[in-house]
Amino acid sequence: MEPVQQRLVKIRETLSAEEWRDARIYRHIDEYKLDFTLVATKISSGQVHFYDLDRGEFVPLNLNG
Repeated sequence: MEPVQQRLVKIRETLSAEEWRDARIYRHIDEYKLDFTLVATKISSGQVHFYDLDRGEFVPLNLNG
């Protein structure tokens, strides 16, 4: 398993079921390299967030393009 993927799996395992739902790790190609993104829905707002590894926190995902 890739190191980034391992980090995201550990983060996903710590998510509270009362605060987050539908947490998934997506694998994708980003500028010719394999990358991973953790995405989850915040229950209180219904917004989809992604985990920003550089910031160490969930950030709302802009779904408006």
